[in-house]
Amino acid sequence: MTCHLKWSPNPERGIAGYRVYRMDGRYDKAPVSRLTAEPITATTFQDESAGKQARRYYIVAVDALGQEGFPSSPVWFQREWRDFYLPFIGDWHQ
Repeated sequence: MTCHLKWSPNPERGIAGYRVYRMDGRYDKAPVSRLTAEPITATTFQDESAGKQARRYYIVAVDALGQEGFPSSPVWFQREWRDFYLPFIGDWHQ
């Protein structure tokens, strides 16, 4: 399965791009993978290796010096208990 991510651009000046991170499990002991070696300038990303497991994604803005800001709020893909949340969400969001 492919996870399609989309986010709003950071309003700060001097942003060189974004890095995308994926937490490969539910708990803090799961590895966190950086999916973009270099910052990307797009505000979309497709993780074709997402698979069918629950995963959390974080977007981090990077400045011209390569310094990373604070990570975004997590976004879930293939979240467990997804059916429980269906009355509260639209078709586009997990």
